[in-house]
Amino acid sequence: MFYKPRFDLKINLFLIVLSILFAVSCYSQEPGEKKKEKQETEALPSPEALIKAIGDDDLNAEQIIELNKPALVSIWFHSDNFYSYYYYEEEDTVILNGSGFIFSEEGIIGTNYHVIDGFDSILVKTSDEVFHNAELLLVDEKNDIAIIRIIDTLQQKFPVVKLGNSDDAKVGQIIYAVGSPLGFEYTISEGIIAAIRDDEKVDFNDPYTYELITRTFDKVLQITAAISPGNSGGALFNSKGEVIGVTSYSYGFYGNLNFAIAINSFKDLVSSVNFAELENNEEFIKKKEENLFHTNFRLANNYKNRLYSTWYYSQQVDTMTVIDTFALKQDSVNQINLIKAERYYNKCLELKPDSFYIYQDMMDLYVFIEDFKKAEDLYKTIRERFDSDSLLNTLSSSLATAYSTSKDYKKALMFYEKMLKLDTTDVFIYFQIANTYELMKKYKKAIKGYEDVIRRDSSYTQAYIELGKIYYEKYEDYDEADRYLTTALERDILNYGYSSYNLDLHYYLGMIAVEDGRKFDAILSYMDMKSVYTYSEEDNKKKLKLYKAIREMD
Repeated sequence: MFYKPRFDLKINLFLIVLSILFAVSCYSQEPGEKKKEKQETEALPSPEALIKAIGDDDLNAEQIIELNKPALVSIWFHSDNFYSYYYYEEEDTVILNGSGFIFSEEGIIGTNYHVIDGFDSILVKTSDEVFHNAELLLVDEKNDIAIIRIIDTLQQKFPVVKLGNSDDAKVGQIIYAVGSPLGFEYTISEGIIAAIRDDEKVDFNDPYTYELITRTFDKVLQITAAISPGNSGGALFNSKGEVIGVTSYSYGFYGNLNFAIAINSFKDLVSSVNFAELENNEEFIKKKEENLFHTNFRLANNYKNRLYSTWYYSQQVDTMTVIDTFALKQDSVNQINLIKAERYYNKCLELKPDSFYIYQDMMDLYVFIEDFKKAEDLYKTIRERFDSDSLLNTLSSSLATAYSTSKDYKKALMFYEKMLKLDTTDVFIYFQIANTYELMKKYKKAIKGYEDVIRRDSSYTQAYIELGKIYYEKYEDYDEADRYLTTALERDILNYGYSSYNLDLHYYLGMIAVEDGRKFDAILSYMDMKSVYTYSEEDNKKKLKLYKAIREMD
């Protein structure tokens, strides 16, 4: 199994305790505020100066960590809903997610992109155990590289590492990896460069969507030094104390297959900008806004998805007769997640006001939670901003469907009629209008509507099925019902080569066959009905009713 070295506390009791301890530590001090006992610490000479003093001799592991520790950091993020397997509940804490190294005295840090991707708050912990707020500056997503900057430096000058030249790296040379594997900060491991690979193609699983992502790195160093989740973004040193790589990923369960991004790829990114004039660089500002937009969009969708998975409890709260404390608690969490999803969607719109798909996602959210007041207000905003019939048609469809579900049929019809004015050729709209009349129990209008659908598109089998249902259930006209249902079945077989997976089609054909005494046809309908997999209690009752009706036939 392949994995990137990301730190996941959920599977390790020790790490859970560790995160709680550091959460307390983090919130007990302001970011950037040094502990009192550290305030008098004298500035350490740079690793570069110490290496120069030592001369050309190779450094050992002890010297590597001693010289570079002040310039190495761990990278954390804030989570307000981290699930603790120790307390079996979500908690507000900070979580270690990777490592990094300071390469500029202004507090500019190199790490992996996947270490900071998707977080709206980044915390950096330096070797003096002080937490600092940090911001994202640059990314090279292709090579999984990110550059971040400490933003509360108070004009402090930071120790830095010395960047080497990865083009000078040789297979077999000794290297040292330093990072925070599984939360154990400043862990050093020794090994060799096992291979140097150019244009290395690697498949990743996106941690949010689980979709396969393929990246081709310019150059990677295959190493035998041990790395684990938490090492990501850490420095890979040669025996001269120079950083020649950024530890990035491993192939899990396949032995000691570990990889670091060659430092020259990182240096190319660094040399592409002038950090002193970065804030006035239009390209930088554009990239920064783009990264911020995607981060906010991902966060919004994450909160929306959490809401979708637990909204059942909020619906339960509205109808409960006996107090359910768990449902009440989950409802409170849902309301918080709703506020956060809205906040991040709105941040996206502040950055890109004309992003229609953001509005569409917000509309889907409001429709799902049945907040039609917010949905209508949003629809009015969209109409004012976008002059596009097709876009408005998409949202009208969402609202119309929502109103049908909530049984506000008049408003549903209103939105369908709006859609029809924009596109008189869309048979789907005609069908939805007819179906809405059927739900309103206005069966004559429904029949007229379905017949209109068939005139416009004779292959629209669902319209035949709905007509068959109405004639069977409401008018008990079994001959007319059988005519429409049989036509639907024959058209499906003619067009697709097999009978429809529509349960109602087979149910009503089976019940009509029972009424006519055609046991064989009834059995055939029941067999087709059994092949339609459904978990609806109503559908299962229909299966049972037809089964019993067949058993009672002579």
